[in-house]
Amino acid sequence: MGLVDIKKVNINTQNSATNNYANVFNTNNAYFNLFALPNPFLTGFNYSIVPPMPQLNTNIFSIFNNKLNNTTPFNFSNFGNLTQSTRLSGNMGNDIVATALKYKGYNEKDGSYKKFTNGRTEAWCADFVTYVTKEAFRANGKSVPTGFGSPAVKNLKQWGKDNNCYTTDVSKAKPGDVVIFNKSHTGIVKEVRDGKVYTIEGNTSKGTVAERTRTSKDINGFVQIA
Repeated sequence: MGLVDIKKVNINTQNSATNNYANVFNTNNAYFNLFALPNPFLTGFNYSIVPPMPQLNTNIFSIFNNKLNNTTPFNFSNFGNLTQSTRLSGNMGNDIVATALKYKGYNEKDGSYKKFTNGRTEAWCADFVTYVTKEAFRANGKSVPTGFGSPAVKNLKQWGKDNNCYTTDVSKAKPGDVVIFNKSHTGIVKEVRDGKVYTIEGNTSKGTVAERTRTSKDINGFVQIA
């Protein structure tokens, strides 16, 4: 208990003229030597030990400023879509629709569509359907049906046939179904009303995620995964 690590010592004495405190505080090694203190019963004094004050390294601020100056400006063009959240209902079909809708506006022009393709440059309507369907299943704590998902429309259709969940009957279509238009295009059924099928599709309307209105003549069939 001979040394106390401190940075500053204030010594208030009642009889400083008769005492030499040179050995009390060593500024080179920054310690307080308790054994060098005079006997308080003989000299009478008061000591107050002040804890060291933290020293800020001003380089921190210059580093921070450099980081700010070198930061790429945020692109607010798609900010609304990026910050949307999905309110799950527990109904898988409706939740697939809600998940698809939150990506409205993602497009090829700004590259945001690559979220669905894992960075690949390709026709991406099937990628979009695969992505939002899997996201909805996982968000509900459910396993994605084995083998589901493909960047190829024909593979989505074949999966539906292989798993006995493919129909060509428009009257049986429901929200969350994967709609197959032809060999090269697909989307998600939002609702069926008045003989029309309302959809959310990727890579449509000049390369974006958008809602469309379709008629039975446009449709080949439905994969009913929900």
